Amino acid sequence: MFKKSNSSKRFFADAAFGVGVACIGGAFFFIPTLFTTEQNLIPINGKVQNVEAVYTQVSSQGHKSVKSELLLNLQDDNRVFKLAKNIEQSWNNEKYEQIEKELKKSGEATIWIKASAQFDLEPEVFQIANGKESILYDLSDVKSELYWLFPFFIIMGLFNLGIYFHHKFPEHFKTIFKIKTSENTVCN
Repeated sequence: MFKKSNSSKRFFADAAFGVGVACIGGAFFFIPTLFTTEQNLIPINGKVQNVEAVYTQVSSQGHKSVKSELLLNLQDDNRVFKLAKNIEQSWNNEKYEQIEKELKKSGEATIWIKASAQFDLEPEVFQIANGKESILYDLSDVKSELYWLFPFFIIMGLFNLGIYFHHKFPEHFKTIFKIKTSENTVCN
């Protein structure tokens, strides 16, 4: 049928290399969050100055979706504590709205952030509790999407790098994986 030229094979192999490196790099971006433990966190206590669930329509390459954010400010603290999640086409994030309702009712909040981020203006939030110390958002909520995203990015990266190395070094690739070609096979 249609046979690809060497230049198009080289183009796709080089593209696979770029995608592979980007996927593995993206996976390592998640590591600090994924491997954070409660021992790495410090609590910030205070009275709630403002808490609000906000919805924004975002667009990426023609695909429109909705980003949900929970914005939280404490009195006498200039930091903005923010949770954000893409909720596709829904204009409702029940989890964030429930947190907003509980914090407004309580009037107090405890927010856990990394000790290394205590001077950041928008530190990453790992856990939220109301004034009664009822946990509203915890570490497992933060990590829930990363449990499958991290291995997915690693697998996709390795697959794409495999395509590149198979194209770039076909003989070495065959030797490593002991792939037999029709030239090495004898029919009886």
